[in-house]
Amino acid sequence: MIDAHFSRAIHGSVSRWMHDNPLEFCLSALNNPVELGATLLPAIVTALEDVNISLYDVQRIAWSNPLIHLRAVFDVHELPETPTAFIPVPDVATTVAARACAVACLAALNSDTISYGSENEGYLFVNLVVLPGDDDFADKSKADMRGHTDGVTFPLRGQLHEFDKRVAPSPDFVCLSGLRNPDEIITTVMPLSAVLQQLTCDEITELTKPQYVIRPQKTFKRGLRTLFGKDSPLLDAMAGIQLLFEGDDGYWIRYSHSAGDADYDSKLASQAIKRFEQACLECSTSVVIEPGDLLVVNNRVGLHGRGMVGGEVGGNSRWLLRTYGLDTQGLTPEQRYDGSAFKLFP
Repeated sequence: MIDAHFSRAIHGSVSRWMHDNPLEFCLSALNNPVELGATLLPAIVTALEDVNISLYDVQRIAWSNPLIHLRAVFDVHELPETPTAFIPVPDVATTVAARACAVACLAALNSDTISYGSENEGYLFVNLVVLPGDDDFADKSKADMRGHTDGVTFPLRGQLHEFDKRVAPSPDFVCLSGLRNPDEIITTVMPLSAVLQQLTCDEITELTKPQYVIRPQKTFKRGLRTLFGKDSPLLDAMAGIQLLFEGDDGYWIRYSHSAGDADYDSKLASQAIKRFEQACLECSTSVVIEPGDLLVVNNRVGLHGRGMVGGEVGGNSRWLLRTYGLDTQGLTPEQRYDGSAFKLFP
């Protein structure tokens, strides 16, 4: 029931805000998501308090579950054809509402809406759509995706990057807004707690050792090469990496099936990562993101993927928007880009 009340609170706050302001003003407000979140949050708090729910209750659910599925958070009216590129997001009333709802949702979770300069030119929101052509990106946009965390080569919040302290943490949350999903393509989520229950204590211990290799994911790799050149060390595979981290409230994970393997010729290390992959398949749950929905995936305690997309390019094909949320209180100035309220390094 908390999810339903949270959905209605966000819907009411954003709907009133858009009703009271011209579309051009609402669109410009997205350039500073911190200020926008602060503007929208009081109405959300009031709506939740009216049904005896606190922000703490919502945040507790977000940190004890791998996902929050918020239904009918924004209204879907007329849309243009589905874009055929990651960027830019078309500026129409429905996409403004979808973006504002994501900002409001993440603000309620004590997170700022952020991007990284090295992914999709630092745009705050990107289209998740089928891409034209036959290159790697086009093929990947049609294929299914196995479990992963986003920004896998970036450190967890509270830690420094292995060799460049300017690198900001990976996101706490991945937020997906549904605009179209005519074929009801599933988004898959793997709860870390359930995955680890399938592993032995020894296998879990192996995953906490710095003995694995991770590589930049494709969308970041292209941006890193553009920004820093093909010889940037940020493009290299990173060896001696820990995947699983134990904290006061349980484990956090950084992992990608397509970007990680064992660093050393260790049977135990290789066995642990293979068992982890298998457990992800066994513990996968699926969600259909309908138009008007938000799906918030906790990037620390959940891995996510999707089913096969395929289908047409453009037209009325599947269209989600994606952005990231992060508690930015501990960031240093060098982990941010000058002149941007949301863009983080690299």
